[in-house]
Amino acid sequence: MLTHPKVGDYVTNTCRRCNKLVRSRLTLRSVELARTRLVVPDVLVDVCPDCGHMISIAPEALPQLREAGCWK
Repeated sequence: MLTHPKVGDYVTNTCRRCNKLVRSRLTLRSVELARTRLVVPDVLVDVCPDCGHMISIAPEALPQLREAGCWK
């Protein structure tokens, strides 16, 4: 059975800023959508422990970003 990632979980990923393999932690952050002025609060993201750079966005957060990006 697959488990859904949650805040505080650790994942292994490559940080593009540090250029090394890190054991990063999932946390909630505000994410600015590209080419817009929209900022979506409390998005589950993967953060590098060394430099603090946002490495990736959790797949479970994509519906949250899509909802914020659509014009109603």
